[in-house]
Amino acid sequence: MKIVIIGSGAVGLGLAAFLIKDKNDVYLFAKGSTKHALESEGFRVDGIFGEFKYQSNDFKIIENYEDIESDTDYILITTKTLANREISENLCKIKDKIKNTKLVVIQNGWGNSETYLTCFNEENVFTSRIITGFYRKSKNDIEITVHADSMALGNIFKKELSNSLSDLANSLNNGGFDAKISEDVDKHLWAKMLYNCALNPLGAILNVEYGKLAENEYSKNIMNKIIEEIYSVMDAIKMSTFWEKDDYIKLFYEKLIPTTYSHKSSMLQDLTNKRPTEIDSLNGIVVNLAKEYKKSVPFNEFVVDIIKSKEKLF
Repeated sequence: MKIVIIGSGAVGLGLAAFLIKDKNDVYLFAKGSTKHALESEGFRVDGIFGEFKYQSNDFKIIENYEDIESDTDYILITTKTLANREISENLCKIKDKIKNTKLVVIQNGWGNSETYLTCFNEENVFTSRIITGFYRKSKNDIEITVHADSMALGNIFKKELSNSLSDLANSLNNGGFDAKISEDVDKHLWAKMLYNCALNPLGAILNVEYGKLAENEYSKNIMNKIIEEIYSVMDAIKMSTFWEKDDYIKLFYEKLIPTTYSHKSSMLQDLTNKRPTEIDSLNGIVVNLAKEYKKSVPFNEFVVDIIKSKEKLF
C-alpha cells in the first residue's frame, strides 16, 4: 500500500516503523529540522515493541501537499489537533486528486474527524483510537513506553464502512503493532476521553507520572469528579462507552492506571517545551458541550483554566 503520514512526530514515526516493516510504501510529510534529520540519519523507534531502525532509502519524504500522489491508499493524520484546520484546508485543494484515498485521523480528543467533512465525504473520513505512549527523544528518535490496548480503527459516521480499513489493520499487525477494526470506534474514543481528560491535564499541572495521581487522595478526588462530569455530558448528547460510570472508575484504577503507571502527560511535554496543548480537544470539548446542553462541569472548567493560564506564561 501507499501510505502518507502527515505528522512526523512521535506517533507518526512510531506507526511508520510498523508499516515500513510490512513492506508498505511510506511517505513522511516533514519540513525543516525534522526533514533534515530524517534525510541525513533516518529514524529509530525502540521500547516495548522492540527496536526499529530505518535509513532514508527505506521511506520517502514529501513537504508539499501537491506531492501527494493520486494512487495513495491512505493518509494518516497524526499531528496535534491544533493543526487540523490547516491540514484540512490544504488537502481540500487536492481533493479531486485524492478522492479515492482514505483519511484516518489518529489523534486525542473528540470532534477531530468532523473538521475534514468540509471537503471530504463521510465515506472517506475514518477515525482511530490509540492508547499507546510514544515519546519523542529527538527529531528522529522515538520510544514507545506504554501500551494499554489495541489500536481501534473505524468510521464514526458510517459504521458499516469500518471493515474497509482491514488492510491497514492487518498491515499494522503484520508489522508488530496490534490493531483491530471496530464499528464502535466512537465508544473507544469516549473511553479515551475519560482516560485522557482525567489524567493528562492533572499530570501536567502537578508534574507527576499518572500512577502518582492515583496514590494521592486529593488528585484522585479531582479525577473522579472529572469522570463523573464527562458521563453527565455523554448522557446529554446521547453518547456512550463500554462501561457504566462505576464500572469504568473501577477499571480506571485497577487496570488502566497500573498499565500506564510511569507515563508522563503529553500536555506536560508540551508545556515544558513551550508549545500549545490539546486541552481544547479534550476537557475543552467537554466544557463546550456542557454549556450547549446546560450541564455543570466545574472540575473540567478548572483544569482548562489552569492549562490555559500556563500556556499564557510562555
